[in-house]
Amino acid sequence: MKVTIIGAGIIGVTSAYFLAKSGHDVEVLERQNGPALETSYANAGMLTPSMADPWNSPGILLTVLKNIGNSHSGFLLRLKALPSLIGWGIRFLLNSSEDKFISNMHKSAALSCYSLKILKNLREELELDYEGLQTGSIKIFRDRKSMDEYAKLATHLAEHNMRHQILSPDEVISTEPSLEPIKDELCGGIYFPDDEAGNAYKFTCEMATRAEKLGVKFRYGVTVKDVIKSGASIEKFMTDQGDVRSDNFVLCAGSFSYLLGKKIGIDIPVRPAKGYSISVPVDGWNRGPRMPIVDDEFHAAITPLGNILRVAGTAELTGFDDKLTAERIDNLYNFLDEIYHDLGLKTDKAAVKEWSGFRPMTADGAPLIGKTPLDNLYLNTGHGPLGWTMACGSAQMLSDIMSDKETALNLKDYSLNR
Repeated sequence: MKVTIIGAGIIGVTSAYFLAKSGHDVEVLERQNGPALETSYANAGMLTPSMADPWNSPGILLTVLKNIGNSHSGFLLRLKALPSLIGWGIRFLLNSSEDKFISNMHKSAALSCYSLKILKNLREELELDYEGLQTGSIKIFRDRKSMDEYAKLATHLAEHNMRHQILSPDEVISTEPSLEPIKDELCGGIYFPDDEAGNAYKFTCEMATRAEKLGVKFRYGVTVKDVIKSGASIEKFMTDQGDVRSDNFVLCAGSFSYLLGKKIGIDIPVRPAKGYSISVPVDGWNRGPRMPIVDDEFHAAITPLGNILRVAGTAELTGFDDKLTAERIDNLYNFLDEIYHDLGLKTDKAAVKEWSGFRPMTADGAPLIGKTPLDNLYLNTGHGPLGWTMACGSAQMLSDIMSDKETALNLKDYSLNR
């Protein structure tokens, strides 16, 4: 069976690999000139089932309204994005009740933990080099109320065998000694020993190479212009390089899956949430973290990836505006300086890579994997901030679905019509 995948980010490439491994004839269309050059390029680098809690937690409406126009807010709504968010936004708010929030967290946690198991098998089987770390992650807190609330959430994660340890300030420093300079500001932290990290861009490139060895054909620099239906099926994708026909198509185009769905009358409830990162060379500086650090107050994270520190965070609902906003980038520099002041003093901003990308957000926080109302169109999109975390598990799920095999997790939890 021929399968054509739209998108060569981490989701599209891992999907291609697992489908090819199951015996399918796979090609991938990508508008960029290589894999993982958009959302997967410079994300936080964290593989964190510990962060399976959806962004629309109870009280999110008040948080969003309070921070409209506040460029220092962790979650920022730009008013120009409102027209595109009306229907999706209502569903987003409806999913912020306590019961739905917890239920949706379990969906994401189940897939995240499953995905890390798949990744471990891949790492051992293929000997992948992606600057991977299996050190766990630590979330730090400056106020007791926030820490206690997150500790309660962590008990739900324990149902998925996700371990956690509540730490005092002294124990935080024992676990991550590089935080000593801010010890007096902390009330404690939570350590998640099963979390991982790694360079998502390098991983995706490695997986693209492995997929090619299985016969996957990657066509770069190809932009989809239109989609033509015939009855209850896709007849062809029209691109700037000619028409593409296939037995089955898979949308792995991240936030842009929503725009492609509009062309064929399918509402794909995914909207872009722009995130930012800076990649800071360490140049021999050896007082950095040994694991990812997530700061609850700053809503940002620092991840050691080879010879750089990746500083990432914030969420901005601004439609498909991909411009780098100086204030949002400055938030990350300020965060870095707050924790690692001596590195900030020696950092040459000209050597720092500044980046933004669109996280594809669903209204309930869980991705969309599987069939659509059209007979030969499938989805693997909507992973939000957990695309790297969920990639391998989602790809295996998709392959099982398209190969008529039983899936490890409940299909309904990730279906378009849930």
